[in-house]
Amino acid sequence: MLSILKKLRFNNTCYLIAGAMFIIASCNGVKEDKAYRQKLAAERMQINEEFFNPQTSPLDSTAFYTFKGIRFFPIQEKYRVRAKLQLLQNQPVFELPHSHNKTKPYKNYAVLQFELNGKMLELIVLEQQNKKPGYDNYLLLPFTDESNGQETYGAGRYIDLEKVAGATEIEIDFNKAYNPYCAYNASYTCPIPPKENHIPFAVEAGMKNLEH
Repeated sequence: MLSILKKLRFNNTCYLIAGAMFIIASCNGVKEDKAYRQKLAAERMQINEEFFNPQTSPLDSTAFYTFKGIRFFPIQEKYRVRAKLQLLQNQPVFELPHSHNKTKPYKNYAVLQFELNGKMLELIVLEQQNKKPGYDNYLLLPFTDESNGQETYGAGRYIDLEKVAGATEIEIDFNKAYNPYCAYNASYTCPIPPKENHIPFAVEAGMKNLEH
């Protein structure tokens, strides 16, 4: 019975996500990209599927049995932006604060400059120094914004990026902003976004808080 209820919850979440694909973006002056929306909606359904699977879910045992699905903001093309990428040379390794009073070694990889909601912003991209096999080009963009602690996770969210040799620009897709696993399970240790990476308004894109 429990597995049936979970499947029903997941199906309802899928329908809600799929419905968000058809929100018209013209009111924001940005053309709707249906192929992009379909791909992102499928990615969101995959994320929920992983959370509902006890073999892949980061949820602790208590949260797993009350889980109703990951909530997302509606997809909006205006939150998919091109940023100027300025590589930072000869940066020292530093210990980035993590949850549970831990640290891990990182470097500041680049500065990103872009416009969002009519404001010019600048964020720092980080590169972890102890990478898992297959993650050689992985970069992390942790950030906070004015939605934290309300509609989104209080400690901030992340966006995954990837190194591209010789690139002077990079795409930042805030629709893909996600919560760290420590938002769901206290046994995880997660990077704390640097103070420099605060966005001074609510970024209504990507993952929301869990619904209780």
